[in-house]
Amino acid sequence: MPIEGIAFDLEGTVVDVEEAHHKGHLVTAREFGVHIPPEEAFKKLPHFIGGPDRAVCEEIRSLMDPADAEGVTVDEILDRDRFHYDRLLQSMPIELRPGFVDFYEAAKAMGLPMTIGSLTEEAQARKLLEGSRLVHLLGEENIVLREHVQEVKPAPDVFWETARRMTIDPKSQVVFEDSPRGVTAAKRAGSLAVGMPVIIKGETIASLVDAGASQIFFDWRVIDAKRLVSVLNEKP
Repeated sequence: MPIEGIAFDLEGTVVDVEEAHHKGHLVTAREFGVHIPPEEAFKKLPHFIGGPDRAVCEEIRSLMDPADAEGVTVDEILDRDRFHYDRLLQSMPIELRPGFVDFYEAAKAMGLPMTIGSLTEEAQARKLLEGSRLVHLLGEENIVLREHVQEVKPAPDVFWETARRMTIDPKSQVVFEDSPRGVTAAKRAGSLAVGMPVIIKGETIASLVDAGASQIFFDWRVIDAKRLVSVLNEKP
């Protein structure tokens, strides 16, 4: 089916605040006695890229010494994780990734509706949407967040909802994602998926391909919207 609409993941894909997430996870882990070298985080914490944060905190708890883990809840770890994320976020610029606005304008000129499909909770997402002015670009009605769906990625719920809001068939939707779980969610929704990672490492790129990404880009500035849609429309 021809491409009739575009959905974007929020964190990483459009607004790059992954550094705050990643540093926050590692600092939190150390607080609970789990020391993970940054280069090993992708293997030891499977949800390190793309979250959700609760899943990362569950993984941190599973790595704790059993004696230290006794009496420690995932909620306690999550509270500290969010504290560190918020603290780090305050020192970072909240900006759209370079080239995103140009891509958006080109897609808009083609008559394509666009949405955000994120499982970030409202309280956290609002800082990013307002700080980057993304909500003013797309409109509140085109923002899908955790509170709007039942199941999290890799379940397809979020991208069923983005397609519904654009009044298109999910099979006519292309989704930009930076995590393999997001790509899997898009594929399960019946949509095409394009990888847009922030972390450029062999294993992260391979994981996006394995999840089913049709193409991988690292920079919005290199994407020709018309050409990309034309190429995707030719895919069987």
